[in-house]
Amino acid sequence: MPEGMPAARIPVYVRGLDLVSESGVSAMLRPRPEVLISDNLDNRVPVAVAVADVVDDATLGLVRELHARGARHVLLIVTTIDDNGLLTAIAAGVCGVVSRAEATPERLVRAIRNARDKGGVLSPRLVGQLMTQVYRLQNQVLAPRGIQVSGLSQRESEVLRLIALGMEVSEIAEKLSYSERTIKNTLHDVLSRFQMKNRTQAVAFAIREGLI
Repeated sequence: MPEGMPAARIPVYVRGLDLVSESGVSAMLRPRPEVLISDNLDNRVPVAVAVADVVDDATLGLVRELHARGARHVLLIVTTIDDNGLLTAIAAGVCGVVSRAEATPERLVRAIRNARDKGGVLSPRLVGQLMTQVYRLQNQVLAPRGIQVSGLSQRESEVLRLIALGMEVSEIAEKLSYSERTIKNTLHDVLSRFQMKNRTQAVAFAIREGLI
């Protein structure tokens, strides 16, 4: 992009379980120059935002519906979430979670950008919650239904561990002395093999495997 040119706005689709919640988040984001609210969800929209009060069957159904309609990354804005709800939401394909009480326009834009650029991340506080819940459920399947835990190569384990610590692909490539393409391919292979949708599920998987 030429120097001085404004960054392209990120298309975002917002869907809530009730019209008030949906309209509120849309109204918060619409004035922001970094994003563009889309009335339709298609392959040109990289991030879908789901808005709910709690993580229940209706919320999980909404997340799965957005994925089924082609959403690459689903960000969840929720009023209340406990450890089990966080784990369940990640298993359903959520790439990031923002508490409604903390959902300032700046925080939402940052979360949307992270979802588009990184495939999703969790805040340190939520990673702590996730670790607590995973350790509590050590013998239960943590990722989507059908995932089976099996051996990882040394390189795969190290890449997952560093991803879970919040490092970027470029940083991992430099640390491990591999090309960025190799790191991207390694991460893609692990996500595909274990049927994980995003980096957030990879973080959960790394915790479950004792990599961090």
